[in-house]
Amino acid sequence: MKPIVVPELSTLVAGYQNTAEHNDAVHSLMTAATWGDLVLTRHRRHVERHQLGFGDPAFHSMWTSLLNCAAARFGTVNALEIGVFKGQVISLWALIAEANRLDVHVSALGPLCGQPLPKSALLNKFRYRIDRRFREQIDNGNFYPDEDYAAIISAQFDFHGLDFDQVKVYHGFSTDAALLAQLDQQSFQLIYVDGDHSHAGALHDFQTFAPKIPIGGWLVADDASCDLPGTGFWKGHEAVSRAVQIMPSLGFKNVLNVGHNRIFERVG
Repeated sequence: MKPIVVPELSTLVAGYQNTAEHNDAVHSLMTAATWGDLVLTRHRRHVERHQLGFGDPAFHSMWTSLLNCAAARFGTVNALEIGVFKGQVISLWALIAEANRLDVHVSALGPLCGQPLPKSALLNKFRYRIDRRFREQIDNGNFYPDEDYAAIISAQFDFHGLDFDQVKVYHGFSTDAALLAQLDQQSFQLIYVDGDHSHAGALHDFQTFAPKIPIGGWLVADDASCDLPGTGFWKGHEAVSRAVQIMPSLGFKNVLNVGHNRIFERVG
């Protein structure tokens, strides 16, 4: 497997400007970088063909740039995804690590089960009108069908010749006290927050997990770009975009944005 070559994170950060023109240009650049690499293209095409995840192709090259930089900076990289769906991101991390010979330890947090929308369309319409929490869950895409997510993820790893058993899985929601106790002494150089997309849920994840990142590490917030200029990409959800405004007060600087993924580096 040939090493994956994409723009270096340091170059992207040094030249970054939060303008419509530059945000669109970064998204286009990273999209082209993904389609220009056979390993990333094969992974993303598999995801799209079998509906194994969301996001943009640009994120594949974004993660490659981040993991390369993290490995150069820290040596060993502990990476955690909060809100695992069907394994697109964690399998990609494992694939990038294998291709570029990086020492990356992948962890995944999530219930690995569905949260299906009630079947009655009439009842759902009524609840949407009167139940603010239900309305927020609908608007932020927090309902998923019942499927065997562990089997789906394992199959995705198998397809790429990867071992899902090497992933440390924390089964549960990010608000689970017992699960949080397991993570109490853990630190991660890279955390991807893609869990509960309500304002309260996203805010909880930022406040709870940001302190687990050392100075120089990164937190990537999914679906958090509604207040950013640009027209060439989907911007995510308003609730998450509002919640992510807390990151500077937690010691983080927004160093780069790729579409609706916002990259924050811990600086203090």
